[in-house]
Amino acid sequence: MQNTEELRDKIFLLLGKHLIRFQTVEMRLKSLLKLNRTIILENKNSPLVIEPPVRNQTLGGLSTKALNSLFLLDSVEEDQLIKEGTNTLRIDMKFSFNLSENSHLELNSQLQEFVTDRNFLTHHFQEKFNLSKLAECQQAIDFLLELEKKHKPFLDRFEQYCLTAQKGIDTQISFMQSNLFKTHFIFPSDEIYKEIQILINNNTKNNGWISLTTIASSISKKFPDANKKIKIEYGFKNLHDLVLNSGIFLLKIEPTTKGEKILIQLNVLAQT
Repeated sequence: MQNTEELRDKIFLLLGKHLIRFQTVEMRLKSLLKLNRTIILENKNSPLVIEPPVRNQTLGGLSTKALNSLFLLDSVEEDQLIKEGTNTLRIDMKFSFNLSENSHLELNSQLQEFVTDRNFLTHHFQEKFNLSKLAECQQAIDFLLELEKKHKPFLDRFEQYCLTAQKGIDTQISFMQSNLFKTHFIFPSDEIYKEIQILINNNTKNNGWISLTTIASSISKKFPDANKKIKIEYGFKNLHDLVLNSGIFLLKIEPTTKGEKILIQLNVLAQT
């Protein structure tokens, strides 16, 4: 039969495991909430990152915020209005889980119980159990083991949310590193694109459609290294390849006496 000292050692071990779980959920909630951020890039300045103020929030406050902005029930969080300059790239990163009514209610209940149990273990556990008495030590162990079983469904579910979030982050990072992202969101602020935009806007013939050959000729004269820059920074072979395959320009083929020519316009929908 174990003595009081051995039972206390087991109690402190179980308490330590519980506290690690509470801290892990708290840290992960902070990380998940901070996925909803806004990044503002202006000229060559360092990026301005605006994210939820969660650094000093406790598990209870984080749980409430998560249920309102991360685990959503047919609701949309209003975007914060941010004034931007004309030469600014703004990226709004939104991440959330859309839950059914039953799933949302269940998660709400699990989180509230998790927070309540955390507060009890932190502030009232030693008031309830007298660890100098053998019988109460055993009761404390039974209580902690039962609490572990109670929390397991929630912790397993929360782990799945975190794994799903990680997959989403990996996909988002992959997209932001792709040529598609660079071309659609960064190239429009490039001097080459702006020159193409001027050429198209100044063209009054053919309902605004302009020959790709004309565009390429003008760009090569003004920016001799344009094709090299396009290949290095945007991943396309040259200007023709970018125009034809990026999706940020509308294309039309028009027959000519010598064959056909490619006409282009800006694809406004590709940049909204």
